[in-house]
Amino acid sequence: MDISDATRPYTVVVRIDGTREGFAAAEYACTLCVKFKVKYRLIFLYVVALYRRSALSLINRQTEQLNADIREDAETAMTKCKQFISRFESIVDYEWISIKDEGNVGPIMVRFIEDGLHTPVDLVVTGRTVDSKLKKMVSSHVSDYLLENLTCPVMVVKDEYDVSDDEGSK
Repeated sequence: MDISDATRPYTVVVRIDGTREGFAAAEYACTLCVKFKVKYRLIFLYVVALYRRSALSLINRQTEQLNADIREDAETAMTKCKQFISRFESIVDYEWISIKDEGNVGPIMVRFIEDGLHTPVDLVVTGRTVDSKLKKMVSSHVSDYLLENLTCPVMVVKDEYDVSDDEGSK
C-alpha cells in the first residue's frame, strides 16, 4: 500500500468462478479482510470469457451460439457464486463485479485490473483453476498468467473448498 495515500483502502480483488478453488479463494480473502486493521475494499470479480468473433459469417454464427451457451452457463455460475459469498455479508463488506469480454480469462482480468478498475489494487486472490478454453490446448492455469502479468501481489489459494459442508449440497 502506498504510504503517501493513507486514506485509500487496501484493495483486494478475488477471482471467483464457481469452482471449489474459486470458493476457497473467496473464503480465504474474506478471512484475510476480517483480520485487517486497515480500511479495505473487497471486490469479487467474475469474468465471462467469450470466443472471439470472426470475419467469416458462417464461423461467426457458430461462435455466437457458443457464446450464448457461455453466457447462459455464466448466469448459473454467478448465481451459485453470489449464494456462496452471501454467507460473508455479516462479517465483511464487499462488491460484486462481473465483466464480459472476448478472449481468455487471464488477459481479460489483467486488462480490467490495470485499466478498467480505476483504482490501485494491492492484492489479487485466485484459486488454482484452468481456463476452460485453454485447458484443451495447453492446460494453462489462470493463476500462472496472473502471477506473470500483474504488477501487484497475487495470492494463489491451492486448497479446495469442501462443498459437502454446505447445507444445500445434499
